[in-house]
This record gives sequence, C-alpha cells and structure tokens, in this order.
Amino acid sequence: MNLTHKTLLLTACIFGSSVVSASTAGVSLTNDTVKGDVNLDMGSFGIDAGVTHDKDESTSTAHLGLSVQDSDTSGPLQVGIGARLYAIDANLDEEDDLSIALALGGWYRYTVPQANRVSIYGSVYYSPEVLSFTNLDHMYTYEFRAEYMTMRNARAYIRYGKTITVYDDGFRKESNEGFSIGATVDF
Repeated sequence: MNLTHKTLLLTACIFGSSVVSASTAGVSLTNDTVKGDVNLDMGSFGIDAGVTHDKDESTSTAHLGLSVQDSDTSGPLQVGIGARLYAIDANLDEEDDLSIALALGGWYRYTVPQANRVSIYGSVYYSPEVLSFTNLDHMYTYEFRAEYMTMRNARAYIRYGKTITVYDDGFRKESNEGFSIGATVDF
C-alpha cells in the first residue's frame, strides 16, 4: 500500500474515530491537494491531528499537535500556542525520504465584532535544525484563512498556505502552496 493510500486511510480513521468527541473537523481542497484536520477541545488545551497530500509535489504530511489555548471564547480573539510533531514523506530520490520534525508555533482567530459571522484565522509552525530529524534541515508551514460562519456550527473559508521543507543537502521543497477552499464543522 503506497503512502497516498495510507494517508487517506489515516484521515478516514481519524475522522471516523473522533467524530463523537471532536470539537472541530475540517477539509480544504484544490485540484491537486487535500488537507484534513481534527481538533479536540479539552478546555484550556487542545489536541489536533491532520494530514495533507500534494499530488503535484508528491508530498504527504501528517501532524499531531498539542496547544495551550484561551478557554474564554466569549471575546473576538481566540489564541493557541504549542507544538506539533510532523512526519513528511517527500518522495525524494533517496532511500530514506521520511522526515520527522518537532515544530513550535500557534494559531489565532479574530471574529469581527460588527460582522460576527466573519473571522480571520492564521497559524504558523516552525521547526529549526535542532528539532528536525533524519535528512531534514528545517521546515515551516503557515496558513491564513478568511472564514464565513454559514451556520452556527459550520464555517466556509478561502485559505492561502504553504509548507517549506529544506533538507541537509540544501534541496528546498515547497508544497501545499496556494489558495484553496474549505469548510470546518464544530461538534
């Protein structure tokens, strides 16, 4: 079973096993990429997991994260900071093309008070050389979204993001780059 099939199977398992206890599940798409995330809200901290596959760059990424977050959601700003463990399969020409990275970063969401259905979301995670393993020198990923709350428990959004991986030999690979459309559902 190749990594693409494993990635899709992992996504289905994550969504299927955590539907009952998940706080948020989402997916975004382009013609060449798919990204799925699940976020479990535990009050003052959250656990998130996700997978991404970029067909053009032959890259699949999976992450598992833990963040400390603001448990007061009554205001317009929500913030979380934490760490994510990334596994990156970039289909390089080398035999060992699976890389591991521990990235530090965070996310925010600002809901416009005058238009409470409109929000802006952003996240950034960075793994320096000291936290990047196997053949990886460093990596970072970021995304920005303009969201619209279509109903009380669902948001549709337009996303721009990119994942950059730099390897020990200086090779640089950019994946999951560009605009996509997506939606999240709260449980």
